[in-house]
Amino acid sequence: MSALTAPVTDWSNLGIAFSPPVNAIGLSEETADLLADLVNVWNRKRARNGLRSAYLDGKHRLDHIGFSIPPAMRDIEEVVGWPAKAVNAHAERCMFDGFVSPNAEDDPFDLNAILSANRFDIELPQAIRSSMTHSVSFVSVSQGDEIAGEPPVIIMPHSAQWSSGLWNFRTRSLRAGMAINDVDELGRPTMLTIYTPTEVVTLTKGTQWYVSDIWRHGLGRVPMEALTYRPDIDRPFGRSIITRAVMSITDDAVRTVMRTEVSAEFFSAPQLLLLGADRDSFTDDHGDPIPVWEFIIGRINAIGRDDNGDIPTVEQISQQSVQPHIEQMRELACRFAGETNVPVSSLGVVTDNPSSAEAMLAAEKDLVIDCSAANRVYGSALRRVAQDIVMIRDSTTDITDEMAAITARWRNPALPSVIDSGDAIVKLVGAFPWLADTTVALEEVGFTDSQITRLLAERRRSQATATVASMLDQLTEPRTGNDDTNPTQPAQ
Repeated sequence: MSALTAPVTDWSNLGIAFSPPVNAIGLSEETADLLADLVNVWNRKRARNGLRSAYLDGKHRLDHIGFSIPPAMRDIEEVVGWPAKAVNAHAERCMFDGFVSPNAEDDPFDLNAILSANRFDIELPQAIRSSMTHSVSFVSVSQGDEIAGEPPVIIMPHSAQWSSGLWNFRTRSLRAGMAINDVDELGRPTMLTIYTPTEVVTLTKGTQWYVSDIWRHGLGRVPMEALTYRPDIDRPFGRSIITRAVMSITDDAVRTVMRTEVSAEFFSAPQLLLLGADRDSFTDDHGDPIPVWEFIIGRINAIGRDDNGDIPTVEQISQQSVQPHIEQMRELACRFAGETNVPVSSLGVVTDNPSSAEAMLAAEKDLVIDCSAANRVYGSALRRVAQDIVMIRDSTTDITDEMAAITARWRNPALPSVIDSGDAIVKLVGAFPWLADTTVALEEVGFTDSQITRLLAERRRSQATATVASMLDQLTEPRTGNDDTNPTQPAQ
Protein backbone atom coordinates (compact mmCIF):
# COMPACT_ATOMS: atom_id res chain seq x y z
CA MET A 1 0.00 0.00 0.00
CA SER A 2 1.35 3.38 -0.95
CA ALA A 3 1.82 6.09 1.64
CA LEU A 4 -0.50 8.29 -0.37
CA THR A 5 -3.32 5.75 -0.08
CA ALA A 6 -2.70 4.79 3.54
CA PRO A 7 -5.80 4.67 5.77
CA VAL A 8 -6.63 7.79 7.74
CA THR A 9 -4.95 7.54 11.11
CA ASP A 10 -5.09 9.66 14.25
CA TRP A 11 -1.47 10.73 14.16
CA SER A 12 -1.67 12.62 17.46
CA ASN A 13 -2.15 9.35 19.38
CA LEU A 14 0.41 7.18 17.60
CA GLY A 15 3.48 8.18 19.59
CA ILE A 16 6.61 6.12 18.92
CA ALA A 17 5.35 3.09 16.99
CA PHE A 18 8.20 2.25 14.60
CA SER A 19 11.56 0.79 15.59
CA PRO A 20 14.49 1.52 13.26
CA PRO A 21 15.51 -1.60 11.29
CA VAL A 22 19.20 -1.25 12.14
CA ASN A 23 19.74 -5.01 11.77
CA ALA A 24 18.66 -5.10 8.13
CA ILE A 25 20.54 -7.56 5.96
CA GLY A 26 23.31 -5.83 3.99
CA LEU A 27 23.14 -2.55 5.94
CA SER A 28 26.48 -1.11 7.01
CA GLU A 29 27.07 -0.09 10.61
CA GLU A 30 27.61 3.58 9.73
CA THR A 31 24.37 3.79 7.75
CA ALA A 32 22.53 1.91 10.50
CA ASP A 33 23.55 4.59 13.02
CA LEU A 34 22.25 7.31 10.71
CA LEU A 35 19.02 5.37 10.19
CA ALA A 36 18.46 5.06 13.93
CA ASP A 37 18.77 8.83 14.36
CA LEU A 38 16.53 9.52 11.37
CA VAL A 39 13.77 7.19 12.59
CA ASN A 40 13.93 8.66 16.09
CA VAL A 41 13.48 12.16 14.65
CA TRP A 42 10.53 10.97 12.59
CA ASN A 43 8.91 9.26 15.58
CA ARG A 44 9.39 12.34 17.72
CA LYS A 45 7.91 14.78 15.20
CA ARG A 46 5.14 12.74 13.58
CA ALA A 47 2.46 13.44 16.20
CA ARG A 48 2.97 17.21 16.00
CA ASN A 49 3.07 17.12 12.22
CA GLY A 50 -0.17 15.13 12.24
CA LEU A 51 -1.78 17.68 14.54
CA ARG A 52 -0.90 20.53 12.19
CA SER A 53 -2.28 18.56 9.25
CA ALA A 54 -5.51 18.04 11.18
CA TYR A 55 -5.83 21.80 11.70
CA LEU A 56 -5.06 22.39 8.03
CA ASP A 57 -7.75 19.93 6.91
CA GLY A 58 -10.28 21.09 9.52
CA LYS A 59 -10.36 17.65 11.18
CA HIS A 60 -9.17 18.60 14.67
CA ARG A 61 -11.81 18.20 17.38
CA LEU A 62 -11.84 20.34 20.48
CA ASP A 63 -10.96 18.63 23.72
CA HIS A 64 -12.80 21.18 25.92
CA ILE A 65 -15.88 22.73 24.40
CA GLY A 66 -16.96 24.85 27.37
CA PHE A 67 -19.83 25.10 29.77
CA SER A 68 -21.88 27.33 27.46
CA ILE A 69 -22.58 24.47 25.02
CA PRO A 70 -25.53 22.24 26.01
CA PRO A 71 -24.61 18.55 26.27
CA ALA A 72 -27.13 17.69 23.56
CA MET A 73 -25.30 19.91 21.06
CA ARG A 74 -21.70 19.02 21.83
CA ASP A 75 -21.58 16.52 18.98
CA ILE A 76 -22.11 19.25 16.39
CA GLU A 77 -19.08 19.56 14.13
CA GLU A 78 -18.07 23.10 13.26
CA VAL A 79 -15.02 23.92 11.12
CA VAL A 80 -13.04 27.16 10.82
CA GLY A 81 -10.74 27.07 7.78
CA TRP A 82 -8.40 29.88 8.81
CA PRO A 83 -5.23 27.70 9.12
CA ALA A 84 -5.65 26.47 5.53
CA LYS A 85 -6.32 30.02 4.40
CA ALA A 86 -3.10 31.25 6.05
CA VAL A 87 -0.99 28.50 4.46
CA ASN A 88 -2.53 28.93 1.02
CA ALA A 89 -2.23 32.73 1.13
CA HIS A 90 1.53 32.40 1.61
CA ALA A 91 2.14 29.43 -0.69
CA GLU A 92 0.23 30.89 -3.63
CA ARG A 93 2.49 33.96 -3.67
CA CYS A 94 5.70 31.89 -3.84
CA MET A 95 5.64 31.19 -7.59
CA PHE A 96 8.76 29.60 -9.05
CA ASP A 97 9.55 30.86 -12.56
CA GLY A 98 12.54 28.76 -13.59
CA PHE A 99 16.30 28.76 -13.17
CA VAL A 100 18.53 31.50 -14.59
CA SER A 101 22.26 31.94 -14.96
CA PRO A 102 24.35 35.03 -15.79
CA ASN A 103 25.95 33.18 -18.71
CA ALA A 104 22.76 31.68 -20.17
CA GLU A 105 19.72 33.54 -21.39
CA ASP A 106 16.82 31.09 -21.37
CA ASP A 107 17.56 27.58 -20.10
CA PRO A 108 20.86 27.08 -18.25
CA PHE A 109 22.23 23.55 -18.60
CA ASP A 110 19.05 22.42 -20.44
CA LEU A 111 17.17 21.90 -17.18
CA ASN A 112 13.67 22.56 -18.52
CA ALA A 113 13.33 19.14 -20.14
CA ILE A 114 14.08 17.31 -16.89
CA LEU A 115 11.92 19.67 -14.83
CA SER A 116 9.04 19.13 -17.22
CA ALA A 117 9.44 15.35 -17.15
CA ASN A 118 9.22 15.48 -13.33
CA ARG A 119 6.19 17.84 -13.32
CA PHE A 120 8.27 20.25 -11.29
CA ASP A 121 5.91 23.15 -11.92
CA ILE A 122 3.10 21.15 -10.27
CA GLU A 123 4.92 19.40 -7.44
CA LEU A 124 7.14 22.25 -6.22
CA PRO A 125 4.12 24.34 -5.09
CA GLN A 126 2.89 21.27 -3.21
CA ALA A 127 6.27 20.93 -1.48
CA ILE A 128 6.22 24.63 -0.56
CA ARG A 129 2.72 24.31 0.88
CA SER A 130 3.83 21.27 2.87
CA SER A 131 6.88 23.10 4.24
CA MET A 132 4.70 25.99 5.40
CA THR A 133 2.41 23.50 7.13
CA HIS A 134 5.07 21.43 8.91
CA SER A 135 7.98 23.95 8.80
CA VAL A 136 9.98 21.77 6.37
CA SER A 137 9.64 19.49 3.39
CA PHE A 138 12.33 17.72 1.38
CA VAL A 139 13.29 17.32 -2.27
CA SER A 140 15.46 14.37 -3.30
CA VAL A 141 17.36 13.92 -6.56
CA SER A 142 18.31 10.47 -7.82
CA GLN A 143 19.19 8.63 -10.99
CA GLY A 144 16.24 7.47 -13.09
CA ASP A 145 15.74 4.22 -14.97
CA GLU A 146 15.31 5.34 -18.58
CA ILE A 147 14.71 1.76 -19.74
CA ALA A 148 11.63 1.65 -17.48
CA GLY A 149 10.38 4.92 -18.94
CA GLU A 150 11.66 7.21 -16.20
CA PRO A 151 13.42 10.49 -16.90
CA PRO A 152 17.23 10.43 -16.57
CA VAL A 153 16.96 12.22 -13.22
CA ILE A 154 14.15 11.74 -10.68
CA ILE A 155 13.13 14.78 -8.59
CA MET A 156 10.89 13.71 -5.74
CA PRO A 157 9.23 15.92 -3.08
CA HIS A 158 8.67 14.49 0.41
CA SER A 159 6.33 15.65 3.16
CA ALA A 160 7.65 15.87 6.72
CA GLN A 161 4.96 13.32 7.65
CA TRP A 162 6.84 10.70 5.62
CA SER A 163 10.46 11.86 5.82
CA SER A 164 13.09 13.27 8.17
CA GLY A 165 16.57 14.76 8.08
CA LEU A 166 19.67 15.39 10.18
CA TRP A 167 21.26 18.84 9.98
CA ASN A 168 24.99 19.54 9.67
CA PHE A 169 25.63 22.96 11.21
CA ARG A 170 29.14 23.24 9.73
CA THR A 171 28.17 22.62 6.10
CA ARG A 172 24.70 24.22 6.45
CA SER A 173 23.15 21.24 4.74
CA LEU A 174 21.71 17.81 5.50
CA ARG A 175 23.97 15.24 7.11
CA ALA A 176 21.52 12.48 6.12
CA GLY A 177 17.93 12.11 5.01
CA MET A 178 15.22 9.46 5.03
CA ALA A 179 12.04 9.07 2.97
CA ILE A 180 9.34 6.45 3.62
CA ASN A 181 8.18 4.97 0.33
CA ASP A 182 5.51 2.48 1.41
CA VAL A 183 3.50 1.47 4.50
CA ASP A 184 1.20 -1.35 5.54
CA GLU A 185 -2.45 -1.16 6.58
CA LEU A 186 -1.51 0.12 10.05
CA GLY A 187 0.69 2.90 8.72
CA ARG A 188 3.96 1.13 9.56
CA PRO A 189 6.79 1.60 7.03
CA THR A 190 7.59 -1.34 4.76
CA MET A 191 10.02 0.44 2.41
CA LEU A 192 12.29 3.42 3.02
CA THR A 193 15.25 5.16 1.43
CA ILE A 194 18.30 6.57 3.23
CA TYR A 195 20.27 9.42 1.63
CA THR A 196 23.90 9.89 2.68
CA PRO A 197 26.82 11.90 1.24
CA THR A 198 28.17 8.77 -0.48
CA GLU A 199 25.21 6.51 -1.29
CA VAL A 200 21.45 6.08 -1.44
CA VAL A 201 20.24 2.90 0.25
CA THR A 202 16.74 1.43 -0.12
CA LEU A 203 15.42 -0.95 2.55
CA THR A 204 12.47 -3.28 2.02
CA LYS A 205 10.61 -5.41 4.54
CA GLY A 206 9.92 -9.02 3.63
CA THR A 207 10.14 -11.68 6.29
CA GLN A 208 12.74 -9.26 7.67
CA TRP A 209 14.33 -6.00 6.59
CA TYR A 210 16.99 -6.17 3.87
CA VAL A 211 18.85 -3.82 1.53
CA SER A 212 17.05 -4.00 -1.82
CA ASP A 213 19.08 -1.36 -3.69
CA ILE A 214 22.26 0.72 -3.28
CA TRP A 215 23.26 3.64 -5.49
CA ARG A 216 26.73 5.08 -4.87
CA HIS A 217 26.51 8.55 -6.36
CA GLY A 218 29.85 10.10 -5.33
CA LEU A 219 28.44 13.65 -5.18
CA GLY A 220 30.15 14.34 -1.89
CA ARG A 221 26.90 15.63 -0.37
CA VAL A 222 23.42 14.35 0.38
CA PRO A 223 21.24 14.41 -2.79
CA MET A 224 18.34 15.66 -0.71
CA GLU A 225 17.52 19.27 0.19
CA ALA A 226 15.35 20.76 2.90
CA LEU A 227 12.78 23.39 1.94
CA THR A 228 12.43 25.28 5.21
CA TYR A 229 10.09 28.10 6.19
CA ARG A 230 11.34 30.74 8.62
CA PRO A 231 14.53 28.95 9.72
CA ASP A 232 16.77 30.44 12.37
CA ILE A 233 20.02 29.56 14.10
CA ASP A 234 18.39 27.42 16.78
CA ARG A 235 15.82 25.83 14.46
CA PRO A 236 17.41 25.18 11.05
CA PHE A 237 14.35 23.21 9.94
CA GLY A 238 12.16 26.28 10.31
CA ARG A 239 8.81 27.02 11.88
CA SER A 240 5.28 26.28 10.77
CA ILE A 241 2.68 28.89 9.90
CA ILE A 242 0.28 26.87 12.06
CA THR A 243 1.87 27.92 15.35
CA ARG A 244 0.50 27.35 18.83
CA ALA A 245 -1.04 30.81 18.73
CA VAL A 246 -2.76 30.01 15.42
CA MET A 247 -4.14 26.75 16.81
CA SER A 248 -5.36 28.49 19.99
CA ILE A 249 -7.12 31.25 18.05
CA THR A 250 -8.69 28.66 15.74
CA ASP A 251 -10.04 26.75 18.76
CA ASP A 252 -11.52 29.98 20.14
CA ALA A 253 -13.13 30.67 16.77
CA VAL A 254 -14.67 27.19 16.66
CA ARG A 255 -16.11 27.70 20.15
CA THR A 256 -17.55 31.03 19.07
CA VAL A 257 -19.15 29.47 16.01
CA MET A 258 -20.71 26.78 18.17
CA ARG A 259 -22.04 29.35 20.62
CA THR A 260 -23.50 31.24 17.68
CA GLU A 261 -25.20 28.06 16.51
CA VAL A 262 -26.66 27.48 19.96
CA SER A 263 -27.92 31.06 20.10
CA ALA A 264 -29.49 30.63 16.68
CA GLU A 265 -31.33 27.52 17.85
CA PHE A 266 -32.79 29.38 20.81
CA PHE A 267 -33.57 32.39 18.63
CA SER A 268 -35.54 30.27 16.15
CA ALA A 269 -37.84 29.00 18.93
CA PRO A 270 -39.51 31.93 20.73
CA GLN A 271 -39.57 31.63 24.52
CA LEU A 272 -43.13 31.97 25.82
CA LEU A 273 -44.16 32.45 29.42
CA LEU A 274 -47.81 31.51 30.22
CA LEU A 275 -49.20 32.94 33.43
CA GLY A 276 -52.33 31.47 34.96
CA ALA A 277 -52.78 28.72 32.35
CA ASP A 278 -54.64 25.52 33.12
CA ARG A 279 -52.62 22.31 32.80
CA ASP A 280 -55.48 20.65 30.93
CA SER A 281 -54.96 23.12 28.05
CA PHE A 282 -51.76 21.27 27.12
CA THR A 283 -53.11 17.72 27.07
CA ASP A 284 -54.99 15.87 24.37
CA ASP A 285 -58.18 13.88 24.71
CA HIS A 286 -56.25 10.93 26.08
CA GLY A 287 -54.51 13.01 28.72
CA ASP A 288 -51.13 12.89 27.00
CA PRO A 289 -49.12 16.14 26.93
CA ILE A 290 -49.09 18.09 23.68
CA PRO A 291 -45.55 18.81 22.34
CA VAL A 292 -44.64 22.43 22.82
CA TRP A 293 -43.53 22.81 19.20
CA GLU A 294 -46.94 21.66 17.94
CA PHE A 295 -48.56 24.24 20.17
CA ILE A 296 -46.31 26.99 18.79
CA ILE A 297 -46.92 26.20 15.13
CA GLY A 298 -50.62 25.39 15.58
CA ARG A 299 -53.02 27.45 13.51
CA ILE A 300 -55.68 27.73 16.23
CA ASN A 301 -54.88 27.32 19.94
CA ALA A 302 -57.32 27.79 22.82
CA ILE A 303 -56.46 28.21 26.51
CA GLY A 304 -59.23 28.05 29.04
CA ARG A 305 -59.69 30.15 32.18
CA ASP A 306 -58.03 29.09 35.38
CA ASP A 307 -59.79 27.90 38.52
CA ASN A 308 -60.47 31.47 39.60
CA GLY A 309 -61.97 32.37 36.24
CA ASP A 310 -59.11 34.59 35.20
CA ILE A 311 -57.86 34.67 31.62
CA PRO A 312 -54.25 33.44 31.30
CA THR A 313 -51.67 35.91 30.01
CA VAL A 314 -48.97 35.14 27.50
CA GLU A 315 -45.59 36.92 27.62
CA GLN A 316 -42.69 36.44 25.25
CA ILE A 317 -39.19 36.49 26.64
CA SER A 318 -36.78 38.56 24.54
CA GLN A 319 -34.35 36.41 22.53
CA GLN A 320 -30.57 36.47 22.88
CA SER A 321 -28.81 38.36 20.10
CA VAL A 322 -25.97 36.76 18.12
CA GLN A 323 -24.30 40.14 17.62
CA PRO A 324 -21.86 39.68 20.54
CA HIS A 325 -20.65 36.44 18.96
CA ILE A 326 -20.18 38.17 15.61
CA GLU A 327 -18.12 40.89 17.26
CA GLN A 328 -16.03 38.22 18.97
CA MET A 329 -15.36 36.57 15.60
CA ARG A 330 -14.17 39.93 14.29
CA GLU A 331 -11.80 40.26 17.23
CA LEU A 332 -10.48 36.71 16.70
CA ALA A 333 -10.01 37.37 12.98
CA CYS A 334 -7.93 40.45 13.82
CA ARG A 335 -5.78 38.39 16.20
CA PHE A 336 -5.36 35.68 13.55
CA ALA A 337 -4.38 38.28 10.96
CA GLY A 338 -1.78 39.68 13.35
CA GLU A 339 -0.24 36.23 13.81
CA THR A 340 -0.18 35.20 10.14
CA ASN A 341 -0.03 38.57 8.29
CA VAL A 342 -3.07 37.51 6.26
CA PRO A 343 -5.42 40.47 5.64
CA VAL A 344 -8.58 40.43 7.74
CA SER A 345 -10.67 40.76 4.59
CA SER A 346 -9.35 37.38 3.43
CA LEU A 347 -10.75 35.73 6.57
CA GLY A 348 -14.36 36.46 5.74
CA VAL A 349 -14.68 39.64 7.82
CA VAL A 350 -16.54 42.22 5.77
CA THR A 351 -16.39 45.90 6.64
CA ASP A 352 -19.15 48.39 5.96
CA ASN A 353 -16.98 50.56 3.72
CA PRO A 354 -15.01 48.84 0.94
CA SER A 355 -11.25 49.21 1.22
CA SER A 356 -9.40 51.39 -1.25
CA ALA A 357 -6.61 50.04 -3.45
CA GLU A 358 -3.99 51.75 -1.27
CA ALA A 359 -5.49 50.23 1.88
CA MET A 360 -5.50 46.76 0.33
CA LEU A 361 -1.84 47.07 -0.66
CA ALA A 362 -0.95 48.25 2.85
CA ALA A 363 -2.81 45.30 4.37
CA GLU A 364 -0.85 42.86 2.19
CA LYS A 365 2.54 44.46 2.81
CA ASP A 366 3.56 42.14 5.67
CA LEU A 367 2.37 39.12 3.71
CA VAL A 368 4.49 40.15 0.73
CA ILE A 369 7.53 40.61 2.99
CA ASP A 370 7.02 37.11 4.43
CA CYS A 371 6.81 35.53 0.98
CA SER A 372 9.86 37.43 -0.30
CA ALA A 373 11.90 36.14 2.65
CA ALA A 374 10.61 32.61 2.02
CA ASN A 375 11.62 32.80 -1.64
CA ARG A 376 15.20 33.61 -0.67
CA VAL A 377 15.40 30.54 1.57
CA TYR A 378 13.70 28.27 -0.96
CA GLY A 379 15.94 29.61 -3.72
CA SER A 380 19.08 28.55 -1.87
CA ALA A 381 17.85 24.96 -1.62
CA LEU A 382 16.62 24.89 -5.22
CA ARG A 383 20.02 26.08 -6.48
CA ARG A 384 21.58 22.97 -4.93
CA VAL A 385 18.81 20.85 -6.43
CA ALA A 386 19.65 22.22 -9.89
CA GLN A 387 23.33 21.47 -9.33
CA ASP A 388 22.50 17.90 -8.28
CA ILE A 389 20.42 17.44 -11.43
CA VAL A 390 23.29 18.54 -13.67
CA MET A 391 25.89 16.43 -11.86
CA ILE A 392 23.75 13.28 -11.88
CA ARG A 393 22.70 13.71 -15.53
CA ASP A 394 26.24 14.46 -16.74
CA SER A 395 27.92 11.93 -14.39
CA THR A 396 30.21 14.53 -12.87
CA THR A 397 31.08 15.55 -9.34
CA ASP A 398 32.57 18.98 -10.04
CA ILE A 399 30.61 22.18 -9.48
CA THR A 400 31.80 24.72 -12.03
CA ASP A 401 31.61 28.47 -11.55
CA GLU A 402 28.70 28.62 -13.96
CA MET A 403 26.81 25.94 -11.99
CA ALA A 404 27.47 27.82 -8.77
CA ALA A 405 25.88 30.93 -10.34
CA ILE A 406 22.54 29.22 -11.00
CA THR A 407 19.72 31.00 -9.21
CA ALA A 408 15.99 30.41 -8.90
CA ARG A 409 13.75 33.06 -10.39
CA TRP A 410 10.49 33.95 -8.62
CA ARG A 411 7.55 36.04 -9.64
CA ASN A 412 6.86 39.16 -7.62
CA PRO A 413 4.91 38.13 -4.47
CA ALA A 414 3.04 41.44 -4.60
CA LEU A 415 1.39 40.22 -7.84
CA PRO A 416 1.25 43.66 -9.46
CA SER A 417 -0.93 44.17 -12.50
CA VAL A 418 0.64 44.38 -15.94
CA ILE A 419 -0.44 48.01 -16.19
CA ASP A 420 1.26 49.03 -12.94
CA SER A 421 4.41 47.10 -13.80
CA GLY A 422 4.40 48.54 -17.30
CA ASP A 423 4.25 52.11 -16.03
CA ALA A 424 7.21 51.46 -13.74
CA ILE A 425 9.34 49.81 -16.42
CA VAL A 426 8.59 52.63 -18.90
CA LYS A 427 10.06 55.11 -16.46
CA LEU A 428 13.12 52.91 -15.96
CA VAL A 429 13.63 52.49 -19.71
CA GLY A 430 13.46 56.28 -20.06
CA ALA A 431 16.38 56.57 -17.64
CA PHE A 432 18.22 53.47 -18.93
CA PRO A 433 17.35 52.92 -22.63
CA TRP A 434 19.47 49.77 -22.90
CA LEU A 435 17.13 48.10 -20.41
CA ALA A 436 14.49 47.72 -23.12
CA ASP A 437 16.64 45.12 -24.92
CA THR A 438 16.91 42.78 -21.90
CA THR A 439 14.67 39.96 -20.69
CA VAL A 440 14.76 41.49 -17.20
CA ALA A 441 12.42 44.21 -18.45
CA LEU A 442 9.92 41.58 -19.56
CA GLU A 443 10.22 39.82 -16.19
CA GLU A 444 9.54 43.01 -14.30
CA VAL A 445 6.47 43.70 -16.40
CA GLY A 446 5.06 40.40 -15.15
CA PHE A 447 5.44 38.00 -18.07
CA THR A 448 6.10 34.37 -17.13
CA ASP A 449 9.09 32.37 -18.35
CA SER A 450 7.02 30.59 -21.01
CA GLN A 451 5.56 33.89 -22.20
CA ILE A 452 9.01 35.48 -22.43
CA THR A 453 10.25 32.52 -24.47
CA ARG A 454 7.32 32.86 -26.89
CA LEU A 455 7.76 36.63 -27.16
CA LEU A 456 11.46 36.33 -27.97
CA ALA A 457 10.75 33.56 -30.50
CA GLU A 458 8.13 35.74 -32.20
CA ARG A 459 10.59 38.65 -32.22
CA ARG A 460 13.32 36.55 -33.83
CA ARG A 461 10.84 35.25 -36.38
CA SER A 462 9.72 38.78 -37.26
CA GLN A 463 13.29 39.98 -37.53
CA ALA A 464 14.19 37.07 -39.80
CA THR A 465 11.18 37.78 -42.02
CA ALA A 466 12.10 41.47 -42.22
CA THR A 467 15.70 40.60 -43.12
CA VAL A 468 14.64 38.27 -45.93
CA ALA A 469 12.22 40.87 -47.29
CA SER A 470 14.96 43.51 -47.26
CA MET A 471 17.35 41.24 -49.17
CA LEU A 472 14.69 40.48 -51.78
CA ASP A 473 14.03 44.18 -52.25
CA GLN A 474 17.71 44.80 -52.85
CA LEU A 475 17.93 42.00 -55.43
CA THR A 476 14.89 43.16 -57.40
CA GLU A 477 15.66 46.88 -57.27
CA PRO A 478 16.44 48.27 -60.82
CA ARG A 479 19.96 49.54 -61.44
CA THR A 480 20.58 53.24 -61.90
CA GLY A 481 23.48 55.23 -63.37
CA ASN A 482 25.59 54.98 -66.58
CA ASP A 483 26.93 51.69 -67.82
CA ASP A 484 30.37 52.02 -69.51
CA THR A 485 29.84 48.87 -71.54
CA ASN A 486 26.61 50.05 -73.19
CA PRO A 487 26.83 48.68 -76.79
CA THR A 488 24.54 51.35 -78.19
CA GLN A 489 26.93 54.10 -77.35
CA PRO A 490 28.82 55.17 -80.48
CA ALA A 491 32.49 54.49 -80.49
CA GLN A 492 34.88 57.43 -80.31
